[in-house]
Amino acid sequence: MRYSSIFLMLVLLACEDKPVVVDLGTDFFPLRTGREWTYTIRQTAFSYLADPVETSYQMRVAVTDSVLINTSTTYFMEVSTRSNPTEMWQPAATWSASLTGNQLIQNESNVTRVKMVFPIGPTTVWDSNTFNNEAPFLRDYVTTAQQRLSTIENFNQPRSLSTELNFEHTLTVVIRNLFDPIIGEDIQKETYARGTGLIAKEVSQAIFCTQGSCTGKKQGVSYTQTLISYVP
Repeated sequence: MRYSSIFLMLVLLACEDKPVVVDLGTDFFPLRTGREWTYTIRQTAFSYLADPVETSYQMRVAVTDSVLINTSTTYFMEVSTRSNPTEMWQPAATWSASLTGNQLIQNESNVTRVKMVFPIGPTTVWDSNTFNNEAPFLRDYVTTAQQRLSTIENFNQPRSLSTELNFEHTLTVVIRNLFDPIIGEDIQKETYARGTGLIAKEVSQAIFCTQGSCTGKKQGVSYTQTLISYVP
């Protein structure tokens, strides 16, 4: 009996010596001055009155500076674009991002969104538009409270990109996933990789025409953003 007690005590002491590590998932959106991501953008604009117009270009997002405000660090990002790899980068916008409490908040050209909340996992849900008053794209689509929340799919799954980059651990944030054959569609998804950040983005927003001369056509935009290279 005495030996059993001693063994139990040793087990308890061994357990106390091992710190409990909680995986918050903050490495899905890593922030550090000097980080840089370059993407290829493909966009198609749809109109009731004309044929689709396709454009492509490159976009670079660089974390250039940071400042400590109270207990939260805000990181500043310079966004640049160019039509092809032979051209010089042209300034396009200034963004910022910070981890405030358990929320990763990003301001993109004066529109503030909650990109993630932590700890993050396959069942995490949150309101991405807590800090903005953006009107819904599909004004005639009556959504439920659940449909207005961001959700997670393919948590910690591998992902290969068309740009020949491969990532072992990724997750996809489903910001919107609305479709109605009469009204239209609003699909917005962003895929992040551990230790890298945003690697792919997909947006498909369109209003469908179901009567008159434009029947069968749609008006809106289709957009893909795919990582080409990055500086960790």
